[in-house]
Amino acid sequence: MKKSLFFVLAVLITTAAFAQSRVTGKVTSSEDGSPLPFVTILIQGERGLGANSDIDGNFVIERCPSDAILVLSYVGFTTIQVPVEGRSVLNITMSPDALALEEVMVVAYGTARKGTYTGAASVVKSDAIKDVPALSFENALSGKVAGMQISTNSGQAGSVSSIRVRGIGSMNASNEPLYVIDGVPVTSGNTGQMSGYIYSTNNVMSTLNPQDIESITVLKDAAASALYGSRAANGVILVTTKTGRLGRPVVNFKASVGLTPSFATVNFDIASPEQQVELYYENFWNAGKYDGKTDQASSASALSQLNKRFNKHGYYFTADDHTVNSLKILGMTDGQENREGKYFNWDDVLFRTAIYQTYDLSVSGANDQTSYYSSLSYTKDQGRSTVNDFSRIAGRVNVNQKVGKIIEFNTNVNIAKNVQHGFNDTRSTGANYFMQSRNLLWPLYWPTDYKTGDPWTARYGSYAYNQVYYNNEWENESNVLRLSANETLTVKFMPELVLKSVLSFDNTQTRDHIYYSANHFSASSVNGQVHEMSTNFQKIVSSTTLNYDKDFADKHTVNFLVGWEAEDNRTDFQRSSGTNLPTSALHTVATAGVLDANAYYWGSTMLSLLSRAEYSYDGRYYLSGSFRRDGSSRLGSNTRWGNFWSVAGSWRINNEGFMKDITQISNLRLRGSYGVNGTLPSSNYGWRALTSYGNKYMEDPGGGVANIADANLSWETSYTYNVALEFGLFNNRLNGTVEYFNRDSKDLLQSVPISTVTGFSSTLKNIGEINNHGIEVELSGDIVRNGNFRWSAGLTGSWIRSTVTKLYGTPTGKDIVWYDPTGGDARAKFIYREGESTLSFYGLEWAGVEEETGRNLWFLNNDSQADVTVDGRPATYSYSKADEVILGDAHPDFFGGFATDLSWKGLSIALNFVYKIGGYTYNAVGRDVNDDGYYWERIMSQYCYDNRWTPENKTAKYPQRVAIDMEDVNQKSSRHMNPADYLRLKNVTVSYTLPRTWTSKISIQNARIYFNGSNLWTLAAHKEYDPEVNEYGSRGWEIPLGRTFTFGLEFSF
Repeated sequence: MKKSLFFVLAVLITTAAFAQSRVTGKVTSSEDGSPLPFVTILIQGERGLGANSDIDGNFVIERCPSDAILVLSYVGFTTIQVPVEGRSVLNITMSPDALALEEVMVVAYGTARKGTYTGAASVVKSDAIKDVPALSFENALSGKVAGMQISTNSGQAGSVSSIRVRGIGSMNASNEPLYVIDGVPVTSGNTGQMSGYIYSTNNVMSTLNPQDIESITVLKDAAASALYGSRAANGVILVTTKTGRLGRPVVNFKASVGLTPSFATVNFDIASPEQQVELYYENFWNAGKYDGKTDQASSASALSQLNKRFNKHGYYFTADDHTVNSLKILGMTDGQENREGKYFNWDDVLFRTAIYQTYDLSVSGANDQTSYYSSLSYTKDQGRSTVNDFSRIAGRVNVNQKVGKIIEFNTNVNIAKNVQHGFNDTRSTGANYFMQSRNLLWPLYWPTDYKTGDPWTARYGSYAYNQVYYNNEWENESNVLRLSANETLTVKFMPELVLKSVLSFDNTQTRDHIYYSANHFSASSVNGQVHEMSTNFQKIVSSTTLNYDKDFADKHTVNFLVGWEAEDNRTDFQRSSGTNLPTSALHTVATAGVLDANAYYWGSTMLSLLSRAEYSYDGRYYLSGSFRRDGSSRLGSNTRWGNFWSVAGSWRINNEGFMKDITQISNLRLRGSYGVNGTLPSSNYGWRALTSYGNKYMEDPGGGVANIADANLSWETSYTYNVALEFGLFNNRLNGTVEYFNRDSKDLLQSVPISTVTGFSSTLKNIGEINNHGIEVELSGDIVRNGNFRWSAGLTGSWIRSTVTKLYGTPTGKDIVWYDPTGGDARAKFIYREGESTLSFYGLEWAGVEEETGRNLWFLNNDSQADVTVDGRPATYSYSKADEVILGDAHPDFFGGFATDLSWKGLSIALNFVYKIGGYTYNAVGRDVNDDGYYWERIMSQYCYDNRWTPENKTAKYPQRVAIDMEDVNQKSSRHMNPADYLRLKNVTVSYTLPRTWTSKISIQNARIYFNGSNLWTLAAHKEYDPEVNEYGSRGWEIPLGRTFTFGLEFSF
């Protein structure tokens, strides 16, 4: 009997073993038979067992039960169940979801189906930015979102970018959007103090590794963003980081190296050494003729100037026929070196071929109880300047854990350390390496004395310094340590009733260090100087929401959300400084002979109530409404609380009965919204009278009034309506959205001039209104979709008008004149005037050059007596007689981007273009590199040399150069304005995914190699400088963007 039982048991065990076998197959699309990569394939009822399809759609499941049921899921496709039924090979076809627009996207305080969402939002997936060599994700978004403009304030590695969503909504307060990471508002922008010393910035968003990002959602209208209330008038950028996917653990490694050998375009490239000397000679020769001198006397004067300034550098000059035609550059013979025929190339020591490198390692996975994603990355980016670089080491852990049937914990932790070295790239003659290379450092200047060979330490005649020497006499560093942690508790009381509570801690510690030795020109008078600064930004956010979501009678769906939120912001600042340093070996404050210090803190708090209601009927009609009430410490008790709300609706027309026979239309939806949101003052205490204790006498403290307060200071409020038509054609082969919006921003804050009798020149008040309206277009589709070959394309385009509509806080008819704040040099002049653009250039209207004399001409724009007539209009030779007028608009007429992707089997090519049509840029550098002879010892651009007036070139664009200190070039005028139109190939990516048959032999699931080129080609209406300018439309001395070539490898196992 025992032997019989043993035999039966052995047979059963053997049968069970043979019932599990190896199953292989391929997953394809029902539309065109193309393979579907990375489909999640799970065995029903078996935790963590299954596989993912590879890039070619193939999959392998080891030890699969013969009676198993496979569950396949893929974004945009209907989840299906496939019985194995003892088969070893399964070729499975998946069909697109009947509602292809039902892709889940992250929105305010939750998620939504794209096809049912009533707000205006754009989604950018990680695939669109993953290969772009960008330190911060914002720089990779150019041209990908309609209505969003991204401006680069500096080409330095690690600098802050500026983002505008649907125009300019404020005069004085922030125009930047709110950043939300994994559902929690976070600190953004510049977090250090180095901008107050060398004007460089560090972007705290660079602490977020772009490879950790799953998706980015941009909320644009009030229906989408009103739940964020007073922080959302300028839009919201929602960043969602990666989580683990169901299936076995996946280890992914990615490495890339990039080279930036040059700038993306011509940028005020200088004339040759011989041409520079010619310009200098011409400058003083013309001055002599201007004073009535003979050719010989004029030549003698010009040669005297040249010899006086350059003999000390090893050169002397002759002109035998007393004209520029015989001008010679000769070498001095009284020193160690004869420099005749030799010139120094400063670009070789100021710039370099920059190297970008990044390495990313991640581990992720999930089962039905736990999901996890962890990553560690290292990035180093050298700027083109030899004194600029950036490095980051970042780690992230995202864990989701279910506890029982109703409780779920989610933990997101990110820690990053950034180290950045920069330089002052404003209009600083002593510190801006780019300005020096293009305007100050003559090729006739050398870093050594030609007589002795010793380093040249004196200031050059152009006010530049020998950076070969001084680079070793100073240093700077910004060290950013950011820790952010979010803990989320989710309680599912019922399937339709969910409580979510979030506690977030975001702490950014920035330590800035700057040192000048006693030999450095910046600190020689104090025998050396060192500053140590610490700035700590701390944001704590706590929110709790209760969400009810229920379907009734198969046609009715309701959703209600209520909640509250509290936010506390605090910034602590400390500075210690020292001068009279004992030795250049110790760069510390502690050893300084003279000490100075300061420390203080500031902050704000906000409390909020929020709610949202949504209703849909039969998949055709959708209604939603939201309400939020914010209270902020930045406002007084009379105006502290503000109400922000929205209403919206949509109609899915293609689900109507009368559309069922029109098979060409896959989706047709009309939606609209109206709502109110706001903006807080940038000042924490503008509503409250403050006393300052900075008026010290000897060692005794002294106080004084610090501001003129306005107790009734209130929110800036934006009223927005939005109408959109969404469509999908030919089974969603072509998708698009056409959107119109209108935003009226009222009670705008601005510093208003007041009587200086008060001791102050201005005070902050609510003084005006701005209107932004426009049309946005987004198109995308598959041009060809046939088996293994796919060609897709997409387009974004925006037409936006931003206008000042009222200035009710100023005297009647009183305009507000203001200047571009970039760099602190008032580089461009603007005016706020009712009915005019928010970026209206203001100044004198240049009438060009008089052909016979080469003199500047100016349109009068007043009733004064004209000197000449130009194009039928009265003009003058003297700019002081002319009146200032509005000259043009920095806003483009139309802007956006377009992209195209081709893929065949494992090979893919993607091109991303950005463009701008219309508007003007203001060339603030023009007054320096094309100066009419105003600056006597500066080098000029090739553009100046080619376009200046001479007797042989009377139709030139620019006037004759004469060394008589004419101020024409320094006027804010239309002379410095140029068309802003351009088209740029922002990125091109070529990648190849190795066949699985190759990689499986070494246990690698997927492997890919790729190349990315950034800023490879630019077509611009004006070719003197890079057309990608700052948010004010001006080009200054900030270092421009580079042309980058990146090579990368990525594999997973």
